[in-house]
Amino acid sequence: MIKTDTIINQEKDTRTLKILFVFNRLSDFEDQLYKSFLQAIDGKAFVDVYVQPFSPQSALHFDQVIRHKTEQYDVIALLLHAVHLNEDILKTINSIPKQKLLLLDKKNPFVRGQYACVYHDFQQGIAEVLASYRHLFLKYQAINIVIEEPSFLQREMAETIRAFTQANAQHCHIYTSFNAAIVRKNEAYLVFSETFLAEILKVCHHKTFTLGKDLGIVSYHETPLKEVLCGGITVLTANHTQLGKSAAELILQQSQQHVPNPFVFIQRNSL
Repeated sequence: MIKTDTIINQEKDTRTLKILFVFNRLSDFEDQLYKSFLQAIDGKAFVDVYVQPFSPQSALHFDQVIRHKTEQYDVIALLLHAVHLNEDILKTINSIPKQKLLLLDKKNPFVRGQYACVYHDFQQGIAEVLASYRHLFLKYQAINIVIEEPSFLQREMAETIRAFTQANAQHCHIYTSFNAAIVRKNEAYLVFSETFLAEILKVCHHKTFTLGKDLGIVSYHETPLKEVLCGGITVLTANHTQLGKSAAELILQQSQQHVPNPFVFIQRNSL
């Protein structure tokens, strides 16, 4: 796992290409992406990591750091996971020369100019899953979205799920807070929160619901625990290894393309 020092110096060398990764938090996701990136960059660049937790109060500090670091690095790679990019943060991002900017995970229409980006198309990913595994979702009377950080939910993704449920005479609800009453028999849950996943599983245990029969669960983001938890939790997950590899390829090719990163759907017992 990446250490949580503010700046992490990975190696000393004389190469001129300098890359700064900026994360707003550290998790297995960032760790896998970063290891894949280092492997793909194959020693052709000097790489640092900067960790900046975000809040409205930290926007000024973020601006000061990024403007200073932009002068020192050839590439600023930003992965601001599940962060609402307010006007101040967008102003800072737009201050980065576009030939130096690499956005990861999400595109943003308010970032101007031609810049490199590796992004997740949640709408397309969800549409492909619903089409490929239609028979599993049609077992349930409703498909519900459970999400702790509303800024993470893309409008197009919600519209895709709603369209599917309307076409198949199902219900669809979006929950951004949890209480036991939202856990109902004969409904499926697309869960974008590890905390809410745990709470749903607690309620299922208390009510003796059988996953995959009485109730369906699809969790976002794969972890080793989900492979064995409750006989296996079905997941929709980003291909973190490919994300890091694509980021390195864009940098080495000096490309400013926007490259979609694939999703992986792993069917297990819970659906």
